Amino acid sequence: MIPWLTLPALPFGLHAFGVLLTLSVIVNHLVLVRRARALGLGSAGAIEALAIGTAAAAIGGAAFAGRLVAGGGTLSSAGGFLGAIAGLVGLARALRIPALAAADAAAFAFPFGWLLARAACAFAHDHPGRRSTSWLAVQYPGGARLDLGLLEWMATPLLAGLVVLASRRAPRPGAVAGALALAYGLLRFGLDFLRAEDIAGTPDPRWQGLTAAQWVCLGVLIPLGVALLRLRATPSPPGARPRGASSPRSPRAPTRTPSAP
Repeated sequence: MIPWLTLPALPFGLHAFGVLLTLSVIVNHLVLVRRARALGLGSAGAIEALAIGTAAAAIGGAAFAGRLVAGGGTLSSAGGFLGAIAGLVGLARALRIPALAAADAAAFAFPFGWLLARAACAFAHDHPGRRSTSWLAVQYPGGARLDLGLLEWMATPLLAGLVVLASRRAPRPGAVAGALALAYGLLRFGLDFLRAEDIAGTPDPRWQGLTAAQWVCLGVLIPLGVALLRLRATPSPPGARPRGASSPRSPRAPTRTPSAP
């Protein structure tokens, strides 16, 4: 089993959990900006505005949903996803950035920042799972349990590999975002069945047996992923040429040399 590990105390009154979350936002921002520039999505100012605005919308959505679901004092990742999607689409339209390409850039950046965010959760042990004797269980003070923050942290490198692979083989805009939405939606939907239900004051209420995150996965992330992956590239109009291609030259009539009289 995995021992109970916590983050060490930091000087100057800093909390390691908050530091890791801050670093996750910074890493996500840097990767998103770099990817968006590589895709040529717009000016440097527009890309910065897209990245900052999307992060702000995600944090705002996480805080708002945390207040609704758990009565405040916590952040809801489900609300963060909804806020990020709404913010990204709205900002892409306002900044005249292709929404699908912007979604691909955001999806590409997500796992790299999420790796630090879920590391914070793994050390804080704030997502306790069911009691277990598995080798993946953590020695909680009251007995061995699965730690869902740790399990998701362990799976996040696979998501990073997925977006890198999809970005290299994606046939059109939206495919990277679709692959991530579907993969993470299925992952999170399954993991939440392992959440603890025997701990008093658990911040995970359920509706029809499902958590808020599972409903977001079932109603938004998984259908969105399927829809994006099923999109087809927009066909070119008849006679259209790729940008930058030269126009075909019409065959020249053979030049006749006048014969001498």
